[in-house]
Amino acid sequence: MGKNFLYDEMSWPEIKEIVKQQRIPLIPVGSTEQHGPHLPTKTDAFLVYEVCKAVAQKIPDIAVVMPTVNYGYNEHHLDFPATVHIDHETLIRFVIDIGKSLAYHGFKRIVIVNGHGSNQAPMEIAARRITLETKAICASLGYFAIAPEAYKLLKGESAHACDLETSMMLYLAPELVDMSKAVRDWSFQKSKFIKYGVEPGGASFAAAGGNVQFMDWWSRMNRTGIVGDPTKVDAKRGKEMFEAFVDKTAEFVAEFRRRRIPPRKDYH
Repeated sequence: MGKNFLYDEMSWPEIKEIVKQQRIPLIPVGSTEQHGPHLPTKTDAFLVYEVCKAVAQKIPDIAVVMPTVNYGYNEHHLDFPATVHIDHETLIRFVIDIGKSLAYHGFKRIVIVNGHGSNQAPMEIAARRITLETKAICASLGYFAIAPEAYKLLKGESAHACDLETSMMLYLAPELVDMSKAVRDWSFQKSKFIKYGVEPGGASFAAAGGNVQFMDWWSRMNRTGIVGDPTKVDAKRGKEMFEAFVDKTAEFVAEFRRRRIPPRKDYH
C-alpha cells in the first residue's frame, strides 16, 4: 500500500489496514455552481479536493481522502445558468450516511472539509449527528476559514469568484481560468455596520463563522456572478494562500487524531 492516501484507489484489505492505523478520513464537500464568466463551475469542488489531497500528502500516516461530494447547498445561485442545487436536508443526510459507513468500518475520527460557504451550517449538523449517532467523532471545518493569515495576501475585495479563488485556481489549474473575462464586481448593497468578506478578528457577511449571517438571491447582488475583484490575481499569491490553508487544516487533523474518546456516562 505504501503511502496511498486516496480512499477510492484502495482495495478493501488496504482500507482494513488504514482503519487499524487509526487514519482519519477527510470528506471533501464542494459545489457545482456559477463562478463568474472566468472560472469553471467545479471551482469549489476542485479546490477543496486539492486541499484535502495536499493535507494527506503532508500527513500521510494520519489522513486519507474520500471522494469529493461535488454538489452543495446553493439555491441562491440558481438564477445563473449551470448551478446544481441540493436541498439542505438531502445534503446533510447524504454526508451523514458517508460518515455512518466509515464508522461502521471502524474509523473512530472523521473530518468533513467544506469548500463552499453555504455548506457550512449543513455540514456542522452532519458532523454533530455523526458524532451522536455512531461510535466515531466527527468535526466539520471550512478550509477557507481556518487560516485567517491567508487573507492578508489579498490585493482586492474577496467574496466569490474573487482574488482568493481565482489566485488559487491560477496556481493549481491555470488552463481552467479565462482571465480575459475576469471583472471587478462589488456592486451589491453595503452596510456601514458590517465588514464584508472574511477578515481576521472581524465580522463577516454571508460568510460561515461570522458574527452576522445573511444570504440573498445572488441575482439581486450583481449581474456577473462575481463578488470581489479577480483582476489583481497572481499564481504566486495563490500558492501562498493555498499552502496556508493546507498547513492549518493538517495541523487541526493531526490534533484531532490525538483527541481521546472517553466512554459516555449516564448521570440519571
